[in-house]
Amino acid sequence: MTKLTSVLLGAAFVCISQIAAATPEKLTADLHAMRLAAASMVTNFYMFSGLEADAKYSRQIDKALKRYTAARESAEAQADEGGIAPAMADIRGEWQRFFELLEGNRSDILRQGYPEIRLVDDMGKEGTQLVTSLSAAYETVQLNTGHQVVPAIAKARQLAYIMAEMTALYTAEGTSNLGYLFVGTGENTDTLGELADSFNRHLSALEGMTLAPAAKGQLRNVVSKWRFVEERIRNHNENSVPFLVVSYSARILEHLEKLEDSYH
Repeated sequence: MTKLTSVLLGAAFVCISQIAAATPEKLTADLHAMRLAAASMVTNFYMFSGLEADAKYSRQIDKALKRYTAARESAEAQADEGGIAPAMADIRGEWQRFFELLEGNRSDILRQGYPEIRLVDDMGKEGTQLVTSLSAAYETVQLNTGHQVVPAIAKARQLAYIMAEMTALYTAEGTSNLGYLFVGTGENTDTLGELADSFNRHLSALEGMTLAPAAKGQLRNVVSKWRFVEERIRNHNENSVPFLVVSYSARILEHLEKLEDSYH
């Protein structure tokens, strides 16, 4: 075999591999990963802002940024197959606006010790719009391709999405006495109590499903941690504990991810 033939065969193999990887299942997983990463950046920004520029949360922002970037690159490569190329173009613009505000606000905290409230509010609005658009694209892929996510996975992703949204809202309110101004999500934002109610409904639905054996253990972990932190979230006005809520939220999200992995 000549060197040229070998190179051509290698290139063909890469192309075939990329096409094989471009499935609705992979695309929905990437879009879900993007929305969780975006919500994580918002949550950790609020913690970074409210806890005197704690470098731990800046590192968490950077980790979420890497996850978002990897998932975005994968999703964009599959956008045509999922029929969401126009949506992904809009998402790129929303992402750029959100990212510029995130980095600008983070820089302001490091430079002068505090961000400008208006710009943090703008960041929150852009973050909410980005996550909303990603969720819409997620649904569009299923409509366009006829692919339906495995019910247990779909429910676990709904729970993860609600948990991420709830944590971002909790930290926005809990890390500053002006936290309600920092949420930047508009008048239609659900309250923490409503989000907790929604989480409970979806959790009950998941508990009622016939699950893979490995998934059952992960669900038990989710339930136990949620029961511990639920009242803290509901009583946020009486005793705000953002560090604890963020910590438990991260563990719940890990268990939900492992629950999903048990089906792969």
